[in-house]
Amino acid sequence: MWTVRNRRELEAVNESELLVGHIIAGGHDWVCRATGGTDGISLGDPDGLLHVSVGGSGSKMLPVAGEHFVKFDQWKIDFPQTTGEYSLRLSIRVVETNETRCILEPTFSIQTSLLDTHPTLDLKSVGGIVNRRTLTASTTDDSVAVWTISLAGNAGTIAVLLGPHDAPFTTDQSGEDRIQLQLFGEFLEKGVIRKARPWIVLDRSESGITDADLTSLSEALCQTPLPLVF
Repeated sequence: MWTVRNRRELEAVNESELLVGHIIAGGHDWVCRATGGTDGISLGDPDGLLHVSVGGSGSKMLPVAGEHFVKFDQWKIDFPQTTGEYSLRLSIRVVETNETRCILEPTFSIQTSLLDTHPTLDLKSVGGIVNRRTLTASTTDDSVAVWTISLAGNAGTIAVLLGPHDAPFTTDQSGEDRIQLQLFGEFLEKGVIRKARPWIVLDRSESGITDADLTSLSEALCQTPLPLVF
């Protein structure tokens, strides 16, 4: 399902490898980038509004991507700790995809070899009208925090869902025109692995993402176990 390639950007002063993943469904190419460093991570097409970006909080950069591989419907990327504060492992699972909608499950796993760190990741989508709500899954009674953004220029709609294991440990810094969520942020003890697993819905249909869609997705998220291994 994933097709992954490196693309060298020659315009930069220092050449950098862009790690680009493609999901082709119904004739539409959904594009994600997982380069890290100054390029960050883009879940969705970074050349338009229909994407969610992930980067280090403040002036801090992500580690740079190293080894990666595809296993079934998952693209797995290792961002090793070199001169930074932490290492990051990312597994992007394709939950569902067609020509107008792509649902992704990125699982972020962070770990550090240092004694005193408070690593944070910023997950953002900018350029539209934001709505936030909380839904309760009828099968589990778990609460799911949901953010939606209707992008300008009919570029589409994005939803970000956080389940009960992630929402309490996420800082909401969103505004009227942007989703901005700070993942992690607490003290990270050396050797401890901490994970976060939002669901990202990218929709380019005329009808957008309905309330019924969000209810169904919330139920599915709560019933999907957190991956135990990278």
